[in-house]
Amino acid sequence: MSEHYFEFRNVSKSFGDNDVLKDVSFFIDQGETAVIMGRSGVGKSVSLKLLLGFLKPDEGKIIVAGKDVTDWTEKQFAEIRRNVTMVFQSGALFDSLTVAENVAFPLETRGEKHDEAAVEAKVAELMKELEVTDFADRIPSDLSTAPSAPWLLRGRWPKIPTPFCTTSPLPWSTR
Repeated sequence: MSEHYFEFRNVSKSFGDNDVLKDVSFFIDQGETAVIMGRSGVGKSVSLKLLLGFLKPDEGKIIVAGKDVTDWTEKQFAEIRRNVTMVFQSGALFDSLTVAENVAFPLETRGEKHDEAAVEAKVAELMKELEVTDFADRIPSDLSTAPSAPWLLRGRWPKIPTPFCTTSPLPWSTR
């Protein structure tokens, strides 16, 4: 179908009279880093939502991992969503959970059997790797933006798969 990991072929999406995307084509290969830049309202988030099936295109084709997903059902998209990490501008940690509880959440809820000791060990490993063990018992409102960014990603999705999609700049991602 396509040699590219993600591909838009002549994709259009409108909301009422507002044409957000009009005949857009692009591709991203496996392992490639790509950036969609633009001012607010030009379709960055809409593009990502289309890629993962949260929205359907009005026209065109969307290819993910070599498969035409344009007309896939919600059930079919569930598998892709388990293997793709996506953070929207509004993506955040659960306010009422500590950092450690946020990191543990997806490990406990992904439908896999889990052993409490194994989850605790994985949380400790991830927090050590990200150098945020000092924040384990704090809630998100007690943290500044800079240290919260790395565990925001790991907290909601401890196993960061490929690909990783975000609509927010990640200033710490270059270190």
